[in-house]
Amino acid sequence: MAALIAALQLLGMTADVELGGRWIAIRGERGTAYVIEAGWGESFYVWCDIPEERAVERHRDPIEAIQAGLRRTSKSPAGSP
Repeated sequence: MAALIAALQLLGMTADVELGGRWIAIRGERGTAYVIEAGWGESFYVWCDIPEERAVERHRDPIEAIQAGLRRTSKSPAGSP
């Protein structure tokens, strides 16, 4: 089983899954986060469609990557309460 699918199951979450579980899209309050498992090594990359959150982050753990994506799509924009 793909690491991202296993992580989603452990977290009790659903997401749009592509590429045999190597790419997921998580819809949040402010936008969508994308997590992809690298084809080389044990790395997971996260980015969002929110303009101020588009920077790519690298994580070694799929659960950490998913949680980072959730934080990015649910937090308030800079300067907001």
